[in-house]
Amino acid sequence: MKLFGQVTTDADEMFVYFEVIRQLHPNCVLDYGMLLKRMGAITRQAVHCTIQKETRLEGVDICPQIQLPIYHTIYDQIYPAAQLPQKSYDLAIFLGQANPVDGTVLDYLSAHASVILFDADIAEITNYFTKRFSCQSLSVDHRMFGLAHCKGM
Repeated sequence: MKLFGQVTTDADEMFVYFEVIRQLHPNCVLDYGMLLKRMGAITRQAVHCTIQKETRLEGVDICPQIQLPIYHTIYDQIYPAAQLPQKSYDLAIFLGQANPVDGTVLDYLSAHASVILFDADIAEITNYFTKRFSCQSLSVDHRMFGLAHCKGM
């Protein structure tokens, strides 16, 4: 099935996704790429972590071919990739990007989020954020992630 070819199974990505939300306590999160959808999540819980119901979780859907009603329960709002919301977010998540990175997406996230969680193992993304913002390194097992502080939180 094509669906399973799209599912994210990286336990480190899943852990850092939930752990950063837990530690930062953001009011509003933008999940660019909808990692929960791509990992096949059916709730706001995984790897012994939970995203609280009072945390507004919005997603930008980069896999529109996979449509299951449960994602409208997990995410408070879902946007198509061609219609990026013009709102501010406490935290943006930019993980699990398999396609070449579009600089306009990075510009968009930087302009709309106070903090961005990104995959630091992708040099193009790391270079973009470290040249523009104060960044913090996070390591989980053998993976590197980063937090770019764009507007201060």
